[in-house]
Amino acid sequence: MISSAKYLVAAVALALAATTATAQAVTPAPCDIRLIVELTPDIPDPRDAGFLNSLLSNEVAYQLILRRERSDTIIVAELTGPGPDYLCREAIERIRKDGHVLSVRVTPW
Repeated sequence: MISSAKYLVAAVALALAATTATAQAVTPAPCDIRLIVELTPDIPDPRDAGFLNSLLSNEVAYQLILRRERSDTIIVAELTGPGPDYLCREAIERIRKDGHVLSVRVTPW
């Protein structure tokens, strides 16, 4: 009877370890990308948070944060949000499709 209890405890421990490892492997890496965005010259204030968020088509899971203004029409921004990678790419494509955006380049940190 004692050896059966040992096997049961071992089986439960193995199941918990496998579940934990699977949960960690499935959790996608968050999106944290640096972008250089070239805007049309008709933007009154590219630093406006409302304008930056509008570039994401109101996608609330992602945030575009201004890091630096290179000129009146070129900004460096950080895109953050949940992963996986394909969702990050979709968020970048939404930015590219905005009528106020001329180009978007992903750059290394």
